[in-house]
Amino acid sequence: MPKKRLILASNSPRRIALLKSLGYHFEIIPHDIEECIHSNVLPTELVQNLALLKASDVASRVCDAVIISADTIVVHEKGILGKPKDVSDAKRILSILSNSEHDVITGVCVMASPSRKKMLRIERTHITMSTINDEEIDRYILTGEPMDKAGAYAIQGEGRKFIEKIDGSHSNAVGLPLEVLQEMLNHFMNDENA
Repeated sequence: MPKKRLILASNSPRRIALLKSLGYHFEIIPHDIEECIHSNVLPTELVQNLALLKASDVASRVCDAVIISADTIVVHEKGILGKPKDVSDAKRILSILSNSEHDVITGVCVMASPSRKKMLRIERTHITMSTINDEEIDRYILTGEPMDKAGAYAIQGEGRKFIEKIDGSHSNAVGLPLEVLQEMLNHFMNDENA
């Protein structure tokens, strides 16, 4: 376990549960960064930049800590699909994903404070969706689950029934790639200068 405090820069229930599954004791200090999607930036750059901004924001408010932050987006051939703005946007996003393939890309940042020493990594999971008809989309939206999720679905919830195939990290598709994060934390825990 790290000597410094371990902080998750997110109040996402999914990220909290995933980090707990690794057995770490940590604090939750949410970032104050507005997550803007810029279409003129590569998706991999976007998630890395946002993860870095989130970690930096929390690092500026704490000392003697290791901060974990992440940003996840869904990338389809039609572009980046973020969190839906409203019900009609959720319907639009799910209609796009129906009977097609997309990538879930997460940028992860681990940063030490006050040194600001950092590691940035990216993980990509390829997902194939089955055909989802309008009635299924409407029923799913009524559950409320799609409303705060990138791509308007939760792979760990009701949304899993629409998944045909997953290639890559399942935890990444939920929002925090545990395999990558564990490697990063091991590096920071073994680095006396972090």
